[in-house]
Amino acid sequence: MKFNIDTQSLLKRSLLYYHNLVAIILYIAFGILLLGLALWAVSNIIAVLGGSPPVHTSLATSREILSKIPLNAKSTLLDLGSGTGNLLIVAHRKYGARVVGYELSPYPYLISRLRTLFSHGAVKLHYASVFEANLGHATDIFIYLLPKMLLALMPKIKKEARGGTKIITRGFPLPEWQPIKKLTVGCEKTKIYIYQVK
Repeated sequence: MKFNIDTQSLLKRSLLYYHNLVAIILYIAFGILLLGLALWAVSNIIAVLGGSPPVHTSLATSREILSKIPLNAKSTLLDLGSGTGNLLIVAHRKYGARVVGYELSPYPYLISRLRTLFSHGAVKLHYASVFEANLGHATDIFIYLLPKMLLALMPKIKKEARGGTKIITRGFPLPEWQPIKKLTVGCEKTKIYIYQVK
């Protein structure tokens, strides 16, 4: 008879332990979810206050854009507003280009950091404003920013970008410059403007 009581007691304790463990796991998961949502919200606020909300460029669109630009292992691609790093990842993996991204929004920056964790330094990411970027060593510069940000970047581009550097903008043209090529890419039918620094 005592054996049955001990078995029941052990079963009750096991169930209580299991219930507590499940509750702890759920609390942790909920906390992580709340932290992720808070980081996402803060990222959007920072990006909007910084001048440009984060807008995603898919891997497929990144592949299509880069297929129109001759990149190779000697190329250095800068992505100003690199988001989650899709363009950087494609440029490095498919073309062997050296790639550098600048992102001011914490959430996309963190995602791109995680995605490029094992790139062995081939993908360089900076948690910094596009205005802190060094444009002088780039052979190609990709920019997906709003027109007011493009206008604000023009003096920096004119001052720092070397002759022959290709500048690729998505969605909006560079003010005052004539593109050497205009394309429409992706299922979103996004406009791409390609310029060459003289």
